[in-house]
Order: sequence, then structure tokens, then C-alpha cells
Amino acid sequence: MKIKKGCILLCTCLTVLSSGSWSWAGAMAKQETEYLHLPEIIENEEMSTGQETIWSCLYFGAYPAAEIVTDEWNAVDDYAIREGDIITDNRLFRLLSEADWNHDTVTLEGKNYVRINSNSAVTAAADREQHYRWEDPEDWHYFLEEPLRWRVLSMKEGKALLLADRVLDCAPFNLTDRSVAWDTCTLRSWLNGYGQDQNADGMDYTGNGFLDRAFTDEEQKSMVPITCITPDNQDYGTDSGADTIDKVFLLSNEEVFADAAAVEYGFYAGHGYDDPAKRFSSTMYAKCRGTWWSPVAAYKGNSFWFMRTSGSTPGNITYICDFGYIYSRGTLVTCDDAGLLPAICIDLEKADYSYAGEVSSRDILRDEADESLPVDCHNPVITEDEALPGGKNVTWSRVSFGTYPQTEILGDSRNEADGQEVDPVLWELLQQADWDKDETRVNTIAYRRLNDRYFRYDPVVWRVLEVKDGTALLLSEKALDCFSYHSDLMDVNWKDSAVRSWLNSLEAGENLAGTDFSSEKDGFYHTAFTEEEQKAILTEALPNAKNHYFGTFCGTQTFDRVFLLSEDEIFSSPAAEAYGFQMNDALADLAKRFIPTAYAQSKGAWKSDLPESKGNGFWILRSNGYTAANVVYVGEMGHIYNRGIPVTCKDCSIVPAIRIDLESADVTVLGDISSKEKSQDS
Repeated sequence: MKIKKGCILLCTCLTVLSSGSWSWAGAMAKQETEYLHLPEIIENEEMSTGQETIWSCLYFGAYPAAEIVTDEWNAVDDYAIREGDIITDNRLFRLLSEADWNHDTVTLEGKNYVRINSNSAVTAAADREQHYRWEDPEDWHYFLEEPLRWRVLSMKEGKALLLADRVLDCAPFNLTDRSVAWDTCTLRSWLNGYGQDQNADGMDYTGNGFLDRAFTDEEQKSMVPITCITPDNQDYGTDSGADTIDKVFLLSNEEVFADAAAVEYGFYAGHGYDDPAKRFSSTMYAKCRGTWWSPVAAYKGNSFWFMRTSGSTPGNITYICDFGYIYSRGTLVTCDDAGLLPAICIDLEKADYSYAGEVSSRDILRDEADESLPVDCHNPVITEDEALPGGKNVTWSRVSFGTYPQTEILGDSRNEADGQEVDPVLWELLQQADWDKDETRVNTIAYRRLNDRYFRYDPVVWRVLEVKDGTALLLSEKALDCFSYHSDLMDVNWKDSAVRSWLNSLEAGENLAGTDFSSEKDGFYHTAFTEEEQKAILTEALPNAKNHYFGTFCGTQTFDRVFLLSEDEIFSSPAAEAYGFQMNDALADLAKRFIPTAYAQSKGAWKSDLPESKGNGFWILRSNGYTAANVVYVGEMGHIYNRGIPVTCKDCSIVPAIRIDLESADVTVLGDISSKEKSQDS
């Protein structure tokens, strides 16, 4: 059922219309105008926001987009390529390589083409993940100049406010690291072709900016200059600069979520929502220039794009991420792989445009996964059972995937405990084995040595928390290791913590401790998974919400393959309940109780000796506690402790989580496990 139709122009960058900066005049003369309409919002419960937006579109101007390639081309992951993004034509590629180019442009067989090499790219590397792969920086890459498609955000008296239908290019908000705002940044100057007096870096883009490349002189005459008012950042109060008058501009926070204009333009006005209407993919030209694309299952191929509102400081700029969430804290103004989604306003009576159909916010959603998944596992099943805490019994699927040191091999039974096996023959073999960095194999099985104790690599058993779009979110069924959230007692969020780097086997520059976990067998990721298994592990977008009770900032979004769950995911959001956790901090939740392996205990993990919680450990989350020097944890009975413990705690357990692609992952499906079984075990 249709519930809203945009009808009023409320854009904050247009609020000065009544003061006469430009006037609405004339009637829409083109025949195509009758097909144009304001954004239409329709109820759709399948969308994350409960609504779907339909925009009418038009073509105006032209810009490089599709790449001309040969059969051997593989510079971009297949999932990030949309229909029409590449033109595989060996003959045309050869003609372009032999053409007589004029300032890197050429007209061939009636069509215009542009070429670039790494000197023209914002960032170019051969091995930077989720970025265009440059095999040779000197090679030329060829792009067809195509009509620019725009979404109609608003119309009034013959003028139309337009937003690009795709991310068109890549450029930093400012070339140098300094305090700037929209009025002084180099990006505004480049978009509009301004001279050196218009930006803090003194860069001259006269006749060489986006405006001059995308629009002819005649087209520019039909473009309406807009007075852009950019209010202070609504969360941090940061000054976002003086008013400007521009023909090309970026949207502000108000225009996508914090003002009535956002609703009129078809966006969901909520601050904390993942809005499909704000999700955009990038053209191949934008990717070649440096734009990042998402590998995350539900948002594959989407890019993130700059706003014109300043972030938490004048050295940061707000952006919209791949899943349509606005990050008002922002990223550095020098960020080199953000996408550009320009906006313009045209006089429909004067502009030479053509109708370009409609586009829906539903269009960017990934296709529904095939119900006949190659791996037979299910979402958690919740049933009533008054005998259990909270009156609920939860049944989870389980799979095994990867291996990790877990079971200790003993030479005799004098000190045997849970998680240990007595095998005198094997123990002798291990004593005599050739060890390489405390790793060895006996009869093809891997073992690890730790302080003259021997631990067998066993398959890691995972609890399935969610099956969605052909992927599965997995949580280890046991606490696999012991590791401090951070090495030093200091304010530190998940993004900069030592435990994140260790879990993902990252380099030293990724954490404040400066510790390198990237070498082979360093860190959990390299230890637990083979190279083939790593290919099936997806990168997960982690929002890192504030502490539910204390409001402590828990860091910016990260993209990780291995991670710890957050307070939100086990307690304070609907996702927690869907995963099988109880949304009650006063409840001894069976789903939150985990036993550390013998290996984890040997690393220092504490375990309870009390009858009601015997063998259980306590495990940390990625959320900060009442201060940023503390981290939230779950106790041995399954209670969540939001106040937290110091980030340097040395005897906490680690319960890792991953998301895998079910089609490519080599997993073994095991029997289900339920809360009732866990209750009986304890």
C-alpha cells in the first residue's frame, strides 16, 4: 500500500530559495516530463526499513563508466560487477590501444572514450582487497563515456533536484590532512572546476573538474546554482563551514536522515537504520580510480560515499557505508577510496535531457538465496519450556569448520581432566618429534607444543546463529583461547584493540599495541583455517554500537573476518533473541555459558569450580564497558556484565565468531544442540 508521496521541497541546501538566490520559473516543456515524478514511498515489510522507494530517472550529461576489456581481464571480483559494467571486446580493445589519443580522450566509431593509468588513479595497487587490481601501473585502461543517469529527488515549477544513480568517481574530500569543511575542501573545487582561491590547498581545477568533464557548455547553462547551507554536525556539533553557491555538490546529513527533506527525497529518516535507499554501487571507472567495494554477503559490490557534513572533528567527513548506515563521526578527509555521489539541479525547460525509467531501493538488494542450500543447517529454533531459565528452549544447528589446538595429550592418567586424553605412545612420539615453531604432525594430525605440554588440533565446532542469503553466522561452541582485549591499560575500542588484530592475523599498524600477528601461524585466523577455508570466510560489517547502559562509545565500524560478539548481539537487540540469547541481564542464560578448552586453560583461561557452573569460563565481548578502558564480559553463569573489566584482564576466554559462504565452505554438519542439553550437562 502506498503511504507517502514526496510533494514539498525542503532541502536544507535550498532553504534560501525564498530569499531569491534563484527563482522557480517556467513549465516543464519536454514530453518526457510527464513521466517524471516525485519519490514514491511504498510499504514493504521485506525491506529493513519497512519501506521501498521508487524514483523516476533522467539522462543528463555523460561520464566514463563501462570498461573495455579483453578475455584475460580479472581486475574486479565477479560479485561486484553489474550488467553493462564491462565490455569484453578484443577487437575494440586493440583499436583503442592503437588509437591517436588527445589528452587521454578519443572518438572512435562515433563513440567517446577515456583512458587512464595508475598516474590518473587516486589509489592503485595489485593486491589491495576489495579494490581494483592493477597488474601493471603503466597499462592503460579504457572506458566508454556514457549518459549520466540521475534520480529525481524533488521537482518544483520546472526545476529538478537530481542525485547520481551510481557512485561515479573516487577522490579524497581534501588532498592534505588538515581542518577543512565543504567550503574550503579540494573536492568541492574539483567537482565545480574552481580556481586555487576556492580551497585551502590552493589547487587550481579551472576547466578540469567534474563539471567540465561531465557537461557541455550548453548543458552547464541549464544547470541551476544552489545555495548549500550545511548545518553543524548534529551529533558532535562540528562546524561544517560557510554557505556556498555551487552547481555540483554533495548531500548533507540533513538531506539523507536528519531533516524532513530526507523523507521527501525517499530516504528513511532514522539515524540508526540500514537503509537500502542509501546504498549505491560504483561504476567500473570509479572502481579503477580507487573506489572500495563491499565483500559483505548482503551488500556485495556496494561502495561507501561522502557527505558534505563534517564529522566528529574538522579533519573528518561524514559518509554513508555499504549497507546504507550514516557514520556521522566520519572518516579522515584524506580517505582515498570513498565514492563520489554528486547532486545537481537543472532547469527542465532548458536542459537537454531524456527520460531514463525508474529505479527502486529494492533493486540493490541481493537476490534471494536458493532455498536448497548445499549445507543443511537452520536458524535457531525457540520453543517454550518453563523448566528452563527464561522459559525458553533453544535448538541450534552445529557444524565443524577449521581446526584449532584443543585436546591435551597426557602420558599418564594421574592428572587427567576434561579436555585431556591419556595416550602414552602418542605422548612419547610427541616428545621425540621434530618441532617447527612448536608445531608438528604425527600421522597427518597437527599438534602444538606449549610449555612442554602437547595439544591436538581438533575440528572447531560452531553453533549456527543465523542462516541468511546463502551464508551462516557461526559462534564457537567452546571458548577456544585466552587473550587480553588489549596489552596496555588504556582507552581502546575494538578497532584498535590487540585482540581484534590477533583474531584476524593483522599487521602491527592495525592495533595500538603495535603487535604484528600477520605471519604464518600467528593469530587465530592463520592458525585455525587453511588458505582454502579462508576463501569461504566472509568479511562482516561490525557497527560497534555504544554500551547499552553507560553510553560508552565503542568505536567506528570495522570489517572483519573473525570477531567477538557485541553487547547488542547477545543482549540488547532483536538480533540477540533471534540468535537464541535471552534479552535479560538478570537471567542466568544457558545460551551464554561456555567451557574453555584444555588449550585455552593452559593459556590462562579461568574456569569455575562451583557446582552450579563447574567448568565454565567467562568470556569477553567487543563492546566497551563503563569506560573505554574496560570491556563487557559474560560470567560463568551466563549473566552479562555491562560495566566490564579492565581491557588488560589476562584470564578471560575467547569465543570467536565468523560468517561463512555455505556454497563454498567445506563444512561438516553435526547434530543439533539445545539449551536443555546444556542444562543437563551442567
